[in-house]
Amino acid sequence: MPDSRYCYPDSDVLVNKLNIRDKDDLFTAEVELTSIRLNELQNDPIEGSFDFNHLKNIHKYIFQDIYDWAGKERTVEIGKGNLFCLVSCINEYAQSVFKKYYPQCYDAKDDFDLFIKTFADNYGDLNALHPFREGNGRTQREFARLICLKCGYDFDLSCTTHNQMLEASKCSFNTGDNTGFIEIFSKAVKKQCDSNDDVNRLKILTMDDLIIDKDNDYDYYDYVDNHQVDVYEELYRTKIKKMYSEISDADNTNVGDK
Repeated sequence: MPDSRYCYPDSDVLVNKLNIRDKDDLFTAEVELTSIRLNELQNDPIEGSFDFNHLKNIHKYIFQDIYDWAGKERTVEIGKGNLFCLVSCINEYAQSVFKKYYPQCYDAKDDFDLFIKTFADNYGDLNALHPFREGNGRTQREFARLICLKCGYDFDLSCTTHNQMLEASKCSFNTGDNTGFIEIFSKAVKKQCDSNDDVNRLKILTMDDLIIDKDNDYDYYDYVDNHQVDVYEELYRTKIKKMYSEISDADNTNVGDK
C-alpha cells in the first residue's frame, strides 16, 4: 500500500519542493542539496540543549531545500526490516532517550572506553526512534557529532562503511546488542587533539555513504500499514520503561554521591 500522506499519488516517491517524480533523480538531488547543508553545519553547528527540539532543528536545516515537512515528526509508521518507534510513542520515547543521552555521555567523557559504550548505547536507543519520514540517519549522526564535540572528541565515520553501520543498527534494534556500534565508534571517535581535521570531508558520512551513482539502489524507508503496529506496541513501551529506569537509577546514584 503506498504512503498517501507523503508520496505522490500511486507512487513511492516522496513529495518534494522540486516536484521531482523519479526516485533516482530525487535521491541525486537530495544528496547534492543535503551535502551543501551538512558542510555548512560542519563549520557552523546548530546550538541547542541536546533535546528533541535540537534534533528537529538539525533535520530542518539539512532538508529545508527538499521537503516541506523538514524538522517535523512523521505521522505514519515506517520501517526497514523492522518497525521504528510507533507514531503514538514518539514523544514519550524521545523524552526518555534525550533525558539521558547527553548527560550520560558527558559524565563518561573522561574515560574513553566508558564513553564509547555509553555513546553507543544511547546512539542505539535514538536510532530506534527514527522520528522523521526520511533523513533520520544523517540527522542522528550530526547530533552525535555535536555530543562528541561537547565531550572533547571528534566524530569521523570515514573509517567505516554504510553496510557496517547498517548491520550494527540491525543488531542493536533486534537484540539490544550494541557491540557493532562500539567497534565502529572506537575507531571513529578520537580526542580532538589527536584528530586530523579535514574540512573538505563530511565526517558524518561513511567512506561509501550516499554515493551518487546511476546504478544506486538506495531505498527510502518503507511505509508500514497499521496491521503491524500491535506487534511493536509492547516492545516500545518496554524500551521506554527501561530508559526511565536508567534515568531514575542514575539520579539516585548522584544523590547518594552528594
